Amino acid sequence: MTMPGFINRLLLLMNSGITAQEAFVRIGESYAGLPEERQNYFTREIAALTEASSRNGESVITGFYRFSRFSGVKELTRAATILMENRDKGTDLWEKLAEQGEALWANRKSAALEKIRLAESKMSFPLGIMLMALILITTAPAMMQI
Repeated sequence: MTMPGFINRLLLLMNSGITAQEAFVRIGESYAGLPEERQNYFTREIAALTEASSRNGESVITGFYRFSRFSGVKELTRAATILMENRDKGTDLWEKLAEQGEALWANRKSAALEKIRLAESKMSFPLGIMLMALILITTAPAMMQI
């Protein structure tokens, strides 16, 4: 799971009536239960953050904010700042997180489209060579008869 998926899960849980703090804890616990091959750095850190906050008695959102500042990833910092500033306001928090999630999915989509365009341009030369070979193979018998 990555950041856009995390935000979507957070929004779904919050939309079902759970507070942001409890939704974060549930997501962290579900990440802790993932098999090792499905975990990545982000999911391991969220699971560790959830466990550490339950041991220390600290708010998970405060720990997430500290983690985002340490990581230096601007999207992560933006989401953590939204959570910190609006943890007491449910509707504002939901709307701002939804906007952030949509922006993250749009960035991911544009990156994927860029990779597709790059792959298309890399494959055009071999495709041209294959087309030339097919033309030679189909026209060679006709040229031999002339």
